[in-house]
Amino acid sequence: MLTDAERRALFAQTVRRMEQRLAAGTSKGAVLRAVGWGLQELERTYAGTPAGVLATVACRAGCGHCCSSPVDVQAHEVLFVADSIQKDFSPQDLEDLIARTAEHRAFHARLNSDERERSRVPCVFLVEGSCAIYEVRPEICRAHHMSDVAPCIAFVDDPGAALPTGHIPVLRARMFAVMLGIDEALEGAGYDDRSYDFGSALNEALTNSLCLVRWLRRQPAFPDFCLTPPPLG
Repeated sequence: MLTDAERRALFAQTVRRMEQRLAAGTSKGAVLRAVGWGLQELERTYAGTPAGVLATVACRAGCGHCCSSPVDVQAHEVLFVADSIQKDFSPQDLEDLIARTAEHRAFHARLNSDERERSRVPCVFLVEGSCAIYEVRPEICRAHHMSDVAPCIAFVDDPGAALPTGHIPVLRARMFAVMLGIDEALEGAGYDDRSYDFGSALNEALTNSLCLVRWLRRQPAFPDFCLTPPPLG
């Protein structure tokens, strides 16, 4: 069990360390390196979780059921992924990805929040059950772990199914403390804190270089149509 005091301490420690890295520079390279540190801090937090807790994780390479759920992200996650893709993907792979994200964006633009929640659209990076950008995947993808994959399978198969339960409390608390600490430090430094649909924002990032410029200037990185739709009512 992770106590509230331990969770708050982990959050505060993450905020402080992230702030230190953000203070090192405001150039594209400096800020993206800070974001990269944050993502790796999530990996270190997972690896540092007691072995008995990690033994209860049912998630395995190739299951990919959670990769058909809507993914909410902040701008720094999208821009970090976009920067990595533009460095590592071949021209043809990049062109193909832009086409897939354009289709995703067009589909997402037609949905309200309820329709989006019920959609079961595979992530554009899901390839044969595995993530094609695993090393640079968004924060929420790193923080999601289940003790049983059966609810995940049911969730994908039935658009009316409730969000899966079965998260591992200690691990989830640790991962979310770090994830929220990363976001808090970036928000405190004035960077865009709006919630975006991952595929839609990524398409914009890959086709419009001004997204990164606006973000570095502490402006909204992406147009409103990339935002996650507000709840109905």
